[in-house]
Amino acid sequence: MGVTGLELPPETSGKSCDSDSRGNKSGNIPGGDGSAGDPPSAPQTPDDPELAAVVEAWADLPDAVRAGILAMVRAAGGER
Repeated sequence: MGVTGLELPPETSGKSCDSDSRGNKSGNIPGGDGSAGDPPSAPQTPDDPELAAVVEAWADLPDAVRAGILAMVRAAGGER
């Protein structure tokens, strides 16, 4: 029989690819996020100056401070 490795299944799953350019069934539209060859769009700066300060500082915050902020947001019911 020989060496086996990652082999393709003998049949397809039966699912078809939706080639409609308007997006898939979940409403996702290709493009703008790098999925269709477009560069990802830059995140927008929040209108709230206090939130903008948190967003700007986020990458430099210690892990413990980030965890504390996330815990407060979640405790307040702000997690989506």
